[in-house]
Amino acid sequence: MSVDVSRAKRIVRELPGAFRLPTEADPRPANRHIAAVCAWAALLGLGGMAVALRAFVGLIAQYRAWYAPTVITVGLVGLACTIAAFASIHRRRLPFALLGVASASLLIGWVITGI
Repeated sequence: MSVDVSRAKRIVRELPGAFRLPTEADPRPANRHIAAVCAWAALLGLGGMAVALRAFVGLIAQYRAWYAPTVITVGLVGLACTIAAFASIHRRRLPFALLGVASASLLIGWVITGI
């Protein structure tokens, strides 16, 4: 059985170019694109603040050895994806894919802190 790795190689080759500072030759992203990324990130920030408050209360209420590392890891994944979305704002779909991963991370944070 043969496996097509050409797409994976192309993604690995193009990935460093997705996260680079724009140059003067790069076209400016559309205002709608920037506004959509900013609005989604703002909603993630508000939801993240709620998760952080619930996590703080959970840390004070009772000791669970797994709780703090899990909440911190999930939060950092979401934060890193949101930052990467802004770093890749010149791409068409990559920022929205990263914000989708950050949204999934936020939902996982809600589940973890709701226990």
